[in-house]
Amino acid sequence: MIGLELSPGHNLGARPGALPLAAFFRAGSGQHVAVAAGADDSLTLWSEVGQNHAACLRLDNDDPTRRYSWRETLITELRNIYAVGEMALTGSWSQLQSSGSGLAGSYTGNRAISTSSLAAKAAVTVDRAAPYDVWVHYTGRTNGAYLRVDIDGGQTRVNEITDPGDLGFKAFSTHHASDLTRRQSVKVASGLTGSHLVEVSVGGVASPGGNAIMLEAIAISGDLSDPRVLPPLWASNTSYSMGDEVQWGGVFYAARANGVSGTVAPTHSGGIASDGALDWRADNRPTYPQFVAIDYASEREYALRFDVDGAFTDLGGQTHGNEVLVARNVELDGATWTPAIAGNGLSVGTQLTVTEDMSWQTQAGTSLGNCQLVRSITPGSIRHDVAFTATGPQADVAWFYAGMLPMVHWDGESASTVVATLDAPEAMVTLADYAGVNPPNINFSGANRLGVTGSVLGQDLHYGHEAGAVPDAANVLDQFNAFLRPNLNARTASGGLDWAAKAYVQADIGAGLSFGSGDVIRFFNRHVMVMES
Repeated sequence: MIGLELSPGHNLGARPGALPLAAFFRAGSGQHVAVAAGADDSLTLWSEVGQNHAACLRLDNDDPTRRYSWRETLITELRNIYAVGEMALTGSWSQLQSSGSGLAGSYTGNRAISTSSLAAKAAVTVDRAAPYDVWVHYTGRTNGAYLRVDIDGGQTRVNEITDPGDLGFKAFSTHHASDLTRRQSVKVASGLTGSHLVEVSVGGVASPGGNAIMLEAIAISGDLSDPRVLPPLWASNTSYSMGDEVQWGGVFYAARANGVSGTVAPTHSGGIASDGALDWRADNRPTYPQFVAIDYASEREYALRFDVDGAFTDLGGQTHGNEVLVARNVELDGATWTPAIAGNGLSVGTQLTVTEDMSWQTQAGTSLGNCQLVRSITPGSIRHDVAFTATGPQADVAWFYAGMLPMVHWDGESASTVVATLDAPEAMVTLADYAGVNPPNINFSGANRLGVTGSVLGQDLHYGHEAGAVPDAANVLDQFNAFLRPNLNARTASGGLDWAAKAYVQADIGAGLSFGSGDVIRFFNRHVMVMES
């Protein structure tokens, strides 16, 4: 039995149906990775983690060195979005103004349209070579009517909804107890391929409810290689309608009026500003796809504290710093990446590599040596390989985290439980056991592999994390152990505040660990994510 320091309520031992740790490191069903420009000169990396699902990794930078740090991971279901601007409208429709993205308190970031006319119709042709499902994105109304869906002029292919009240046709009610508070979506068809015409209209008065529908978009299944999974890039001298959504430089913008864009792309990251001709409201996320955070803004590459002549320095990521960027190279499928200037902003491939050469320094600016971090992203997997060669003074290590796994048990934005349990060799921790308290660390002696299980967007998430030494005769690292902080801020699974936790795989420094000129530090950490139905 591995020795554990346990807090009260900790669940120990085998559980029915428990996954072996190896299961957390199996490949998912994704096929693509992607890279895009992020806000404020950062990067956004994408990795498919299952069918039609991707992890979005936000890499921030820290001026003045522009050292990238992986600070947040979002999971999203990828769908090709056909917004209002692409629909053919007949009859009487009211055009509605955008009021912001996010799940709660706002209803759309795209244009929305509303009608109570039985003669009004909205139609769009959807197309994909791979099999796909179809959703209608709408807003629930206290006076919501039945919304009828036809495909190719009939309802044979409308196979995911039924006749809700002897109407004589397939439809669904858009009634919602509160008005304009939360986006809704309904799957209306599945198993389609190729090109099909989707048409929606008012099917009649719903009871309870009323006679009005509000439509935001039609969507079909997607993956990172599809063109409509993100809003298009802003274009100059282009006609836009109020609420049309675009992106530029990693920021997402909604038009504030009908008009023609200017000649210089918007650069503001918040509020409202002009491109020289048209005003745009900025947001850090698009309206679609829907995102759920599975962790929080915290370093995960590595971090350490060391002492040089009695002066302590914390090193690693944005929080600690003291890494000076010397050079960086971003490659997609072996070729140097340049940001996309057309389409949806994504550069798509199967292998993404970000290499950073840095100088590790003391707080006072003394160089300790040269470090290279190689970040390799494949579908469902993110690996960091770190190689440091010491050239400076002797440094005594107080602690050294070779890999870090931030996680969110309760996500305040989506009001849902995300990560439920953490598995280590011969032990399992249920995070809910620590509601409202900030307990002592839970230690896993000799462990360097961990797994977390949760639920995101109605599907199971399995997340494996490991770290270890890379063989090298001069490597000062050898043994590792792990520990978990199960509730950083004594939160409960309720309300709008995230319940954050964090696991660490740390170097076992034993009686002491130090490095100086000629010594080598080589290690890796790996994150593997899989979404399953």
